[in-house]
Formats: sequence, C-alpha cells, structure tokens
Amino acid sequence: MSRKNSLFQKLVNQLLEDIDKKYQVGDILPSDVALAELFGVSRTTVRKAIEYLEEQEVVLKSDSGKVLLSMPKKEHFFDVSKLSKPKEKIVEEYFLGLIQSGALKSGDKFSELELARQSESSTVVVREFLIRFSRFGLIEKNPRSQWQMKKFDENFIDQLHELRYLFEMNSLSHFMSLPDSSDYWGQLNELFIDHKNLMPRMHDDYESFPKLDERFHFLLQEARPNPFISEFYTVISFIYHYHYQWERNKERERNTVAVKEHIDIMACMLMKDYQGATIALAKHLDTAKNMLKNTALL
Repeated sequence: MSRKNSLFQKLVNQLLEDIDKKYQVGDILPSDVALAELFGVSRTTVRKAIEYLEEQEVVLKSDSGKVLLSMPKKEHFFDVSKLSKPKEKIVEEYFLGLIQSGALKSGDKFSELELARQSESSTVVVREFLIRFSRFGLIEKNPRSQWQMKKFDENFIDQLHELRYLFEMNSLSHFMSLPDSSDYWGQLNELFIDHKNLMPRMHDDYESFPKLDERFHFLLQEARPNPFISEFYTVISFIYHYHYQWERNKERERNTVAVKEHIDIMACMLMKDYQGATIALAKHLDTAKNMLKNTALL
C-alpha cells in the first residue's frame, strides 16, 4: 500500500491520536483485529500503519504484542489537509498561488502536463480547471496543450464590477440580518481587530494584507453560503492578484487604502449601521475597480 494512500495516512493519524489520549510508554496496544474493528479498516491497512509506527520508533513488536516505545510527536503525523479537498480545488489553489507569487505573469506560457506535475494532479483535472477559467478571458489555449496568460479590456472590468457589486451587496444584506447571537459577529469583530493591529505596521508588513482581504470578503458570503457566489469570489481573487503583479511598486499604497476601507465597512457593520456599511462597501468596490483599471490597462 502506497504511503500516499489517503486511507493509510488517515489511519496513522487516528492511531497516533488514540495513543496520545489513552496510552503511556510501555503499554501494550490492541491486536490488529481489534484495531481494524475500532477504526473500520482492513487488517492489511492496520499492519501497514503499524509498520510505519515501528519505523518511526513509536511502536516495537515483541512476543507480548505491540509495545509503545515513545509518545507521538508532531513530525509523526501526515499532512492530510489536501486529502479532504477535491482535486479540482487543489489545482485551483495551486494555480492561484502561482499568480499571487508572481511566478505566472502576463504573456507567460505553461503546459497542462507541467501544471499537473507541479500540483500533483492528473492532466484531466488540470485541463477541466483551465477550460473553466478560460471562460473569463484570463487565459487562452494554444496548440499542443499549451496555455498563455492574457490581459483584458476596460469593458470587461466594468462588467466584472457590476457583478461583484450585486453579489457583495447581497452578502452584506444577509450578514446584517443575522441575529446578535450568531458566531459570525464574533468572527467579524476578530477580523476588525486584526485589521486595526495591521494598520500601524502597513509600511513594512503590507504583504500580509491579501490574507485579511480574503478572510473579509469570504466571511461576508459565508453567512449564507452559495456555491455559485463562492466560485465567483475565487475568480475575483484570481483576476485582481493576477493584474496587481504588474505594478508591485504600488502594492503598499493599494493595500493601505484597502485596509482603511475594510475598517470603515466593519466599523459600520459592528455598530449595526446598515446604510453606513453599504456606502462604505460601495466606496471600497469602486476603489478596487479603479485601481484594477490603472493596473490592467497600462
């Protein structure tokens, strides 16, 4: 059984967690049959997991059974965060990461095979993802499974802004209607504090803002999840980060303005000032549109 197998990795993590909670060094662990029944897997999978724990010197097999040699450590666990995500989502996040880091810029060419290898995905999944994104006019397909990054025009930006305005105002409206007992108000307050703490550090720490920006806009729509809007937000992030790579020298200025505008929006929301929040959000969306035009239409 490959150690990249998701069932194997998840079982190892479950065993380590169980050991950490129930056992001490020197204890005898249950039999393979008992472990298989406990975790709902085959005895073959259990044996492979125990072999891994032996290699990590966590467990030692002896005549009396499986003896616990040492308590689990962080490095013994597998990172299974990607295993629970759809393959399409893994490719999407990896590709967006290339854009955000500047590894892919306007005019750059790349292949489906190259992207599949880098994201540890199949070319079929990669191709489907790229075809879906090509609808937005951001990438174009060339012969022999080659793709190229593109620019877009002012009309596209205006249309994008109109759709974003409708979606985000709708999300704001639903958020503001949440009862005071909703956990989302607590999350909003934490995010507000994080913005306030970042503000004095923006001159040197402005590159921390994109994560806050993502948290803010996704929090708005999470109050009433909609898969179509969620996908749209991902595309929005892709577009803005893609074109902002062209003017990295103005990134501090853009991020500083955006932090201030986020703070204004959230302050109104926390005071339950729906009209003020609407005005502040409209201003923020207009600023983003104009900045995008200044960047993308050079």
